[in-house]
Amino acid sequence: MRDIKLKYEDLTAQIDYVIITPIYIYYIECKNLIGNITVTDKGDFIREYTFNGKKIKKGIYSPLRQVEAQREVVRKIWEKNTSNVIKLFAANKFNHYRRVIVVAANPDTILNTNQAPKEIKYKILRADTLVKQIEYDFNHRESDEILDSQKKMEELAKSYVNLSIKDKINYYEFYKNKYCNNDKKINKEELKERLIGLRTNRSKEMNIPAYYVFTNDELDKLLELMPKTIEELKKANILSPVKIKVHGKYIINTINNKNGTTVL
Repeated sequence: MRDIKLKYEDLTAQIDYVIITPIYIYYIECKNLIGNITVTDKGDFIREYTFNGKKIKKGIYSPLRQVEAQREVVRKIWEKNTSNVIKLFAANKFNHYRRVIVVAANPDTILNTNQAPKEIKYKILRADTLVKQIEYDFNHRESDEILDSQKKMEELAKSYVNLSIKDKINYYEFYKNKYCNNDKKINKEELKERLIGLRTNRSKEMNIPAYYVFTNDELDKLLELMPKTIEELKKANILSPVKIKVHGKYIINTINNKNGTTVL
């Protein structure tokens, strides 16, 4: 299944792909990045690419931490809807049966995980090795693990679909803003970098995970709909009321500021 969006209280998780097998469920974060990706011995992601003849090397927000955060939202939903008896015996195996993988989808990307910590190497793959990893996991499962039937897997799939949020986007406003706006065209890549910088700064200042400011899915929608005021931000239905209250003015100032400096 693809594009499964789940919500628990103020937290949301937009999972690119959910793969259900007879034994494990995989949450896939798919990245189609231009350039080469290196994972350091600390688990940090470094991206290298060439732009206008200039070689650029920069760190990027860890997609592995991102998909792990999405799994935590699933855990909270599971804990809310599961009996205490089942939680008592199954909680410590939650991550074991629900695995996370980052997939580099661009066939031209060189993925270097030689220095990556051993425990995360198998979680960062090229698209052409994904099936082999799933086969490896299946063939090396523990002897006492019980395989789900086809019917059980279909029931699990339906539960994800039923829980998934259906976004209500005003497409008239979306395409009007995208194609009929006479304002000076904004460089979306530059704005994206500024918003990511804002998210990083806010998370450090408040000592919270970056996705508490806004998720990558919410970032994409901010770039699509480009709200210029708090009212437009509320009507766009991108962020929760709590996020708007805490971070809204910083986000709006970043979008409106041509120099890239957040105005308080």
